[in-house]
Amino acid sequence: MESVEILKEIAQKSGKSEEEVKELIDAKIKKFSGLLTEQGASFMVQKELGLKQETGIESKIGELSDGMKGIDIGGEIKAIFPVKEFEKNGKSGKLKSFILNDDTGEVRITLWNDQVDLYDLSVGSKIKILNAIVSAYNEKKQVGLGFNGSIEITHKKEIEFKELNNIKGGMNNVNIVGRLLRKYPCKEFDSNDKKGKLCNFQFGDGTALLRATAWNEKADEVEKYNEGEIVEIKNGYTKDGMFGVELHLGYSAELTKSEKDIPSVVNILKDSVNEKKINQLVENENVIIDGKVKNLMDGKLFYPVCEKCGKKVSIENSGVVCENCGEVKGEKRAIMGIVVEDDTGEVRANLFGDSAIKAIGMDKTNFEKELDEKSSEKLVEEIREKISGNELKLFGYLKVNNYSGENEFSVKDVI
Repeated sequence: MESVEILKEIAQKSGKSEEEVKELIDAKIKKFSGLLTEQGASFMVQKELGLKQETGIESKIGELSDGMKGIDIGGEIKAIFPVKEFEKNGKSGKLKSFILNDDTGEVRITLWNDQVDLYDLSVGSKIKILNAIVSAYNEKKQVGLGFNGSIEITHKKEIEFKELNNIKGGMNNVNIVGRLLRKYPCKEFDSNDKKGKLCNFQFGDGTALLRATAWNEKADEVEKYNEGEIVEIKNGYTKDGMFGVELHLGYSAELTKSEKDIPSVVNILKDSVNEKKINQLVENENVIIDGKVKNLMDGKLFYPVCEKCGKKVSIENSGVVCENCGEVKGEKRAIMGIVVEDDTGEVRANLFGDSAIKAIGMDKTNFEKELDEKSSEKLVEEIREKISGNELKLFGYLKVNNYSGENEFSVKDVI
């Protein structure tokens, strides 16, 4: 129904003039700073005036047309896209969309703001949308919830995580969990007048190893995680590549840190990892070295990161700012450079996060407490005295520092 017709209908049923009804609708739109459509505002006014709305009209997806309202739609969720946050007229908002299909076609469903967190949706679940509104965007139909609209999950499809040894080429909606074993330098590309970014990484769960590629904004997300961290990946897709099955993370993929029980990095790579002397190290080979701590390098023992997304933050006069999440509390991620030696030579080793804390012999809580109570210089001296001469067995690989050109040992785990 067109906006003019809705206006006349409300005026006729409520006994108010069309001008009065228009003022009520405009007031609603203004109150929500432009985040509410005129149609949505009309539904709210109808509700407040005690007017009955059209509901319960069953429709197939193939029968939908722009302007339909008060309808019910059923189907199965085919794909779910990540939540997007935005700002409009000084107010922040968020949206989440997914694809619903039935035997007549498919359509995009969009949830806004508070609706986003109301429903635990998963690919493959069957749902019913009650009191839906149909509109058009870029000449494509889309569906939203009308006022008091809701989603009923009629059959919940639980998310299934596959082991990597069961992954084959040509699969969609792939959900896996494992450790991010190796991140390779990201690349930017310009193809057919389209710019983009990709990051390759190695992933493992103890059953197999997988080469993966994250594209564009997903490449940025991969960069937030440290090597060795356990990560859940949802809605990926696979291809048969030159060196076996490849996992790809496109727009609909999701990455989150996981607490699931996954074998250690060393155990995952145990069949390909040897223990070597420092003078035997070659670039990019996963190895174990056993040596004594000769020195702790000067410098900060942490860098600030966003507690929400893990990205490095900047400290401003107004507070801690993350370029993705805005103003945040921030947390301290450990970082440490040490010189390790054995009877054949020495090498600088760089440790991050849990590996750094493990090498110091502290837990995260005590480490953060020490950072808060002592100056960086004093704490460096105390830790240097504590760990100098300690024998450490380190798992990692040799890499060349892009700035200094020197060899450095990148530590994935302290054994």
